[in-house]
Amino acid sequence: MAATPVEPKARKRRRKTRTKNISTLPPLLASEFTAGQIDLTPAKEHVICPACENRTPITGILGTPVLVPHHTTPYHHRTTTPRRCSNSNRRITLDIMTEAWRAELAERTESSATVASRRATKVLPKPKRGPAPTPVHRLAEQGPTPALPRLLPLLERARVAVERHRVICSLCRAGGRCDAGRDLEIQVAETEASCTIAREQLHHKKRQQGVRAAAPTHRTGWAAVLPAVRDADTRRATLPAVPGRPEAPAKAGTANVPTTPYHLAAYDRRQTDLGRQYVARRPTTA
Repeated sequence: MAATPVEPKARKRRRKTRTKNISTLPPLLASEFTAGQIDLTPAKEHVICPACENRTPITGILGTPVLVPHHTTPYHHRTTTPRRCSNSNRRITLDIMTEAWRAELAERTESSATVASRRATKVLPKPKRGPAPTPVHRLAEQGPTPALPRLLPLLERARVAVERHRVICSLCRAGGRCDAGRDLEIQVAETEASCTIAREQLHHKKRQQGVRAAAPTHRTGWAAVLPAVRDADTRRATLPAVPGRPEAPAKAGTANVPTTPYHLAAYDRRQTDLGRQYVARRPTTA
């Protein structure tokens, strides 16, 4: 027996809300909404309800456009006590064309992108400033902390630790050396070396301070030689000019200096020799 073919069944489509009830409130005007509050895309018309501020579809575009019945809360908010909005089934007059709405939306989008590009997308907080560091001149005045007073108690403590270990350890008391005793002795030796270095640095610093205190300052040294310098300047200014040598006019506080060579013939011969040497070294051009 042949099987009866099963006829395909169309799936259930979502139907728009249809009602003949019209709200008694005056109709809304589409021109009073901004481009972002209303959408006139065909088959997707909706508007932000002025009463509940929810996006509400518009039905009856080909006849009498009205807002579909809706609640005061969005559809995705599941509440046990829903309340219908007062703008349900309220008429809306579409007094603007779709092309004009699209042009206004494009202009609004372009201006928003321009403003967003001029503003910072993220506010960066200013870093908190900590306490100001100590100036360099104060660090120089303070100087480094002496290490010797700090190392001496450590050295005494290390020696006491070695003595206590030798009293407890039988191997170290008998003349041997265990691992712990060896580590303690190494610590004592390193601390003694550090103390020696710190002591030498302290003595060197004191020696340098003594040398600086004993050395005369620049002003003191200049004051000591100033009489001899003034006497030499006075004697140099009173020297007579050599006969036959024109001197430059004397200036206040300076000695006269010659402006021409003393032996003119020797000077001319020297200039001639220098010119010949220059010509001999100069490469010839083909």
